[in-house]
This record gives sequence, C-alpha cells and structure tokens, in this order.
Amino acid sequence: MNLITSVAVAALMTALAACGQASPARTDGAPAAAGVTLLERPRLSADIEALPRLAGHSPAVARINADLERMDAAAVASAADCAASAGDGPGGGWSRSITRPMTGPAYLTLRQHLESYCGGAYPSNQQVALTYDMATGARVDWNALLPGLTLVPDAPDPDYPVDYAYSIRSPQLEALYERRRIAEGGDEDCRDVWKPKPEDELGQGFFLWADAAHGGVAVDADYVHAVQACGGTVYLMADDLRAAGAPASLIEALAAAHTAGNWAPRD
Repeated sequence: MNLITSVAVAALMTALAACGQASPARTDGAPAAAGVTLLERPRLSADIEALPRLAGHSPAVARINADLERMDAAAVASAADCAASAGDGPGGGWSRSITRPMTGPAYLTLRQHLESYCGGAYPSNQQVALTYDMATGARVDWNALLPGLTLVPDAPDPDYPVDYAYSIRSPQLEALYERRRIAEGGDEDCRDVWKPKPEDELGQGFFLWADAAHGGVAVDADYVHAVQACGGTVYLMADDLRAAGAPASLIEALAAAHTAGNWAPRD
C-alpha cells in the first residue's frame, strides 16, 4: 500500500468514527467498548425533554432514530391530550425527562421519566425504558435473550402510544424478584404484594432494560398505583444471566459498558 492510499484509508476511518459508525467486529468475539454517539436535541417544550438521536447513517441507526422521532411526536400529543382532559379543572401538566442507562456497546437504553396530572384523583408517574439492539435497530426481544425465564410479553394495544413499554411476565422472574426484594430487607407490608398469585398464571408484569451503571439487566415491577411503593429495581448480574440462558455477547457488552462508564447521568 503506498503512502497516498494509507493516508486516504486513515482519513476514511477517522471520518467513520466521527460519524458514530460501529467499530469493526473483534475476531475474538468480544464486543468493542466504544459507546454510542448521541446527538442532543432542543427541548420539545419547557416541560418535555427531547430524546437524543444517534449519529451515523447505518440502517440500524436510521431505524432507531425513526422510532425516537415517533416517540417525540407521541410525547407532544400526550401533553396536548392531558391538557384537554384536565380542561378548566386541576391538572393539565405533562412532563418528561430522559436518562441514558446504557450507551453501547451493542445496546442502547433510553429511559423516559414521565409525570402527569390530567385531572382526577391523583397525578401519575411512569418510567419507560427501551433497550435497542445496535446490530438491527430493533427494540430488544428479552425472551430471545433470556430463554431460560420463559418471558411472555403483553400483547400490543393499538390504542397505546408508540412510546409505551409493554410488561413482560414470567413466574420464574416473579419468584426471583420476590426473593431479591425480601433479601434486600424490603417493607414487611409488601410481602403479600410480592407473593405470586395462583389465580394469575403468568403473574406480575415487569419491565427490563440493559443497565451499564450496574453491569446487568434491570428488572422493575409494573405495579398499580396503590402499591407502587413496593416496587424497586433489582439486577440480573452475570451469573443470573447465564442461568437464564443469556448469550455471552450480552454479558460481555454489559461488563464492557460498566467498565467504560457508558451511561448518563453519573451521579
């Protein structure tokens, strides 16, 4: 290779990195520790933080950015619906902030923190965490990644907005969550809430997301408002993930993200 060609190749590689392209695959199968490059967007309103977009032009990046665009549009629509529902009565407020539990390698998690009061007896709080597979741009299929837990997602509802995260159910996951919450010394009054209900075959619903700060998969219960205080996040770490049949690539990506500090905010 002559000098001119070498310089041209080096310039091309630098440009690709600057545009947020994925690093070349490692021959040993381990994920690169490079994070995802996120581009911040102006707030949608004083109360609504915009979702970031990904740098780059790959089909996976384009797919994720299109989903984020739809979710931003849904947030604006939800805020307008909230104000209309409240009318001249109390409420009408709808706000959203964004955190980034994992920003590569291999996976991106964006978490929406929603607060709304659209009239009625009390305000509502919700956390919507979505994890994307950077190889495909699709939202992660947790049942495929954790086959040993036999996870069953709730059926999509066309009346729900695109940013809605559907609960995932599994008796094994519910039992694991209960054991962890009890071991952590959770409130005694919550024991009956955590206990699996025999009349519900699939049990309590949960949300899952890839979490770099802890280097594991986060699990939080989708409790109704009356018992939300019994919720709390537990984490499936490397041994838990292996027992659940997770691929080595997921475990390695979580470990690499934790070591690299690929999450925000870090407080």
